[in-house]
Amino acid sequence: MGQGLDLTINRLPARTWNWLRMNEADLKQIEAGESPTVITEGLGEAEPWNEDISVLPTGMGEDMDRLAGEAGTAAIRIQSGPLKEKKRAALHFVCSDGGKSFQPVELLVREGECLTVIMDFTSPPEAAGLAAVQTRFQVNKNGRLKLIQLQLLGSGYRFLNDIGGRCEEDGAAEVVQLFLGGSETYAGCRADLAGRDSVLNADIGYLGRGNQRFDMNYTADHRGERSSSRILAGGVLRDRAFKLFRGTIDFKSGAVGAEGEEKEDVLLFGDDVVNQTIPLILCAEEDVLGSHGATIGRLDEELLFYLCSRGMRREEAEAMITRARLEAVCRKSGDEAAEQMVHNYLKEVKENGKQKSIS
Repeated sequence: MGQGLDLTINRLPARTWNWLRMNEADLKQIEAGESPTVITEGLGEAEPWNEDISVLPTGMGEDMDRLAGEAGTAAIRIQSGPLKEKKRAALHFVCSDGGKSFQPVELLVREGECLTVIMDFTSPPEAAGLAAVQTRFQVNKNGRLKLIQLQLLGSGYRFLNDIGGRCEEDGAAEVVQLFLGGSETYAGCRADLAGRDSVLNADIGYLGRGNQRFDMNYTADHRGERSSSRILAGGVLRDRAFKLFRGTIDFKSGAVGAEGEEKEDVLLFGDDVVNQTIPLILCAEEDVLGSHGATIGRLDEELLFYLCSRGMRREEAEAMITRARLEAVCRKSGDEAAEQMVHNYLKEVKENGKQKSIS
């Protein structure tokens, strides 16, 4: 790939003041020409499908398609199974020190079927590199999709996580994400709620420590009547961590009776963190209901006093509350293996002196 690509990603659907420098993110000389090592579980038999979902818009934007074209990696395709079978597939991305990988993934949920996909990204604790994944999904009538993503990368890794999809009538997509490792995380998700009563639920958790950086862009495009979206982001920032979250609910003309909610809850430990949030509601339809909000604060001193009076040190209390917040997000996955992986990772981070402890 030579010198790599310059990318502009995570653009807001409607721009705000340029001087804020929050409209998009710029990345320089990005190289991701390798195929990652992926251990798969439960993919099942590959069947041909007619749906072309490779053209669906994504949260990080068109420049990620440029990167995909340069990488040239074949997409991993996963299909749903009958509702009673509760099909579960897993993709374990094993990232090496110095790796620069890109992997497209396509998920198809057929009418009346369901699919759960778990992706986890791991590497040695101090590994550096770049891991990029682009996931597109199509949820057809009465289909159900759950996508669980766990970013548990080493302290020098840059992570690019791009999602785009469409839900037809009564189709529902649920996204559960935890971003815990790496040096920089760039994430985007865009869902086209095209059908009547289509649904998007997104739960995002993150832990920022040291000089970690998070840049996120989530958009729900409401086109179908009575479509529904819920985007909830919650995290903890400490030390000198940086986070920018963009959350957009876009009610298109014709989305009569649609409802959208966007909310963020951030806990800050330290005076040097940078926390930025842009909630955005766009409306071209009158009969809709949209809400957004953000709760940004520090640990309640009365709670801290109570915990310390029971024999805990301040650092122990902060660590306990941090773990409780993140594990609460992970429990929404409903997957025991994912919950155990997150629990083990947080324990390892705390105990491993080579990484910065969450406490």
